[in-house]
Amino acid sequence: MITRCRPLLGTFVEITIPEGYVSAVDAAFAAIAHVHARMSFHQDDSDLALLRKASAGEVVRLDAGTIRVLRLALDLHGESGGLFDVAVVGPALVRSGFLPRCDIARLSDYRGTSADLAILDDQHVRVEKRILVDLGGIAKGHAVDCAVDVLQGMGVPEGLVNAGGDLRAFGDRDWPVALRDADDVARISVAARHCAIASSANLLNRRRHRGQPQSPHIGVQGRSVLCDERVTVVAPLCAIADAMTKVAMADMPLAQRLLPTYGGHVLQTPHHESHP
Repeated sequence: MITRCRPLLGTFVEITIPEGYVSAVDAAFAAIAHVHARMSFHQDDSDLALLRKASAGEVVRLDAGTIRVLRLALDLHGESGGLFDVAVVGPALVRSGFLPRCDIARLSDYRGTSADLAILDDQHVRVEKRILVDLGGIAKGHAVDCAVDVLQGMGVPEGLVNAGGDLRAFGDRDWPVALRDADDVARISVAARHCAIASSANLLNRRRHRGQPQSPHIGVQGRSVLCDERVTVVAPLCAIADAMTKVAMADMPLAQRLLPTYGGHVLQTPHHESHP
């Protein structure tokens, strides 16, 4: 097996495949780079920039991949009763400093929620209200899925794509995966086979805003979720695993009810963490 690594998606992405299929690696990284470019909150020419510049009622042309991710995000928004909301996350993270202000003059101008995105077809969406979308909770998983699709499409029989802990394994092999707890210590490992695994925690990634602790994970009514333990989700697709860790952090019973619909589950591991 060979492993190649590149900085993408705000992390390091590793692709491990059999040595005889090296040519497929570049194509897989190209697919990830495309997702990075189109779904970046930071880049001024990304699809998310087009959405935040759009006026209420405007129809915006987006990349087909962005539309696919938005469709899934809107499905999750409905299934979760509005808890998973890629539009509420944007203003909350800008306000607390986890995302840059970019070209945003007044956050109060962005009142739209996911319910204010109307997908018209595979290339167009109408913005019913001004909206500030962040896909950080789902796009990384989608990028992993895109890379796996490319590898499998090029005949690679087995492999592992790992984007900073959001990963997907394919082929008839058990891949050992170390799980880092919220304090960044890896205490246990699990075997991944024909599945995606994603973990989230924010114990070491918080800051204060107006005297209150804030995290990069947003729950009900735009409030920060402060989760002192790691949450790990297993699912067939990495986009589902990635997104559902955010739901599980905010409402574990809800995540456990929803995940079987998507063929996934919350990974129950022994309780090792001990924090003040």
